[in-house]
Amino acid sequence: MARSVKGTGTFFCALTVLLIVGFYTLLELNVLDDFQISDVVEIKSATQINEETEAATSQLLDDDPVKDDKKNYVTKVDDKVSDSCSDFDHGDISHLKNLTSIFNCGSESGTCEWYYPSKFLDSTCGVGKEFSSQLDYMKEVYDAKELWLSGPPIVLPWASIIPADMKPNPFKDGPWNRHNLSMTHVHKTGGTSLVTAFGSVLSKGAKGKRRTVYMPGKKPMPMTEKQQRLRGKMPPKSLNKSVIYGRSYNDSSAFLDGATKYKRPEDWGEKDHTLFAVVRDPAERFISAIGQATGAFGSSANGIGKQLLNECLKETTKATLNCFIDLMQTNSTWIEVHFTPMVLEISFATIYKDIPVAVFPFTEVSNLLRELASDPNSKKKDGHKSGYRKSEVLTNLTVADYDTEMLTKLCDVYKMDAILMKHLGMPTMCDKVLDV
Repeated sequence: MARSVKGTGTFFCALTVLLIVGFYTLLELNVLDDFQISDVVEIKSATQINEETEAATSQLLDDDPVKDDKKNYVTKVDDKVSDSCSDFDHGDISHLKNLTSIFNCGSESGTCEWYYPSKFLDSTCGVGKEFSSQLDYMKEVYDAKELWLSGPPIVLPWASIIPADMKPNPFKDGPWNRHNLSMTHVHKTGGTSLVTAFGSVLSKGAKGKRRTVYMPGKKPMPMTEKQQRLRGKMPPKSLNKSVIYGRSYNDSSAFLDGATKYKRPEDWGEKDHTLFAVVRDPAERFISAIGQATGAFGSSANGIGKQLLNECLKETTKATLNCFIDLMQTNSTWIEVHFTPMVLEISFATIYKDIPVAVFPFTEVSNLLRELASDPNSKKKDGHKSGYRKSEVLTNLTVADYDTEMLTKLCDVYKMDAILMKHLGMPTMCDKVLDV
């Protein structure tokens, strides 16, 4: 019996062992299946890695502004430039308190605005940065001695006014102001009258002189058949070449280093001077430039006047004006100095220095003449005076001849000047057709 029990126990023990082994075998098989399933998932995931990574990256970029930076790189660069330009110094435009003078720009009595030409045309942050490359071109032409050939010299008149030394000003009541003044001549803005006025103030007791920044050379002039016969076999007459980087240039450069904002009477140093300029509505100035460049008084030997007349003098004022606008678009404003944008004239005359310029609107010319002891109604060059210009058609040109299309074309040519005057808070006709 005991033996039987022992056998039965052995049987059950063996059975138990088999059951346990079977259980773990099944357990292991399930685990293996789990690993096998997992392995399949991993392999599947590996075959799709690129697509899923790109999809995930795309999703991330959709939520990330960096994506826009990559898609709009130029915009991002502009934004960065804009951010970096937030602290850009456009120049000190503050005024002196309790000081009455039209040269105290920005004050109640001041009729000018402070302008910094080198900052305006700064290639990175300047208000007129899109035109900075034109400075490089102007320098290249100057270095080649070909800038504004047969044009007038670029001058810097200067006067130091000390009231105790001055005779009475016949055109202004009250005492003289103590100040040192200089001027950059922007063509077709009353500049000739103002340069002459500096001579008047010197005659009243001021100290001063006229410096020359640049003396252009002469264009070769074609000879008539008669001139050729008279000259015979004589060698051709030598041309006067442009004078660049000479003694006058260096003297002017050193002088410009003393340009400063307006000062109180007791603060003027011997080398200090406030440099001023006059600007004019581009649409008005262009008409005056046409009359001058086509051979009016002072420009008869510019070497291009007759060619301009042959090309664009038409039967009507409107057709003539439109032709000259088209000529500027196709041949550029470099063909004659009087067509040069004001922005470039001021930059050249100041030798690209980082200095302040007191800029007056054209309407202030009479007051400037009065300050310089000159008749405020005098005009050295009056384009509407009969006989001054080469044709009655040119004499009768007015801003009324512009239509919208013509004005738009003209203002696009002189966009830098329109932007400058907008920057200075001076309205122009271009405000109607340009978004500047």
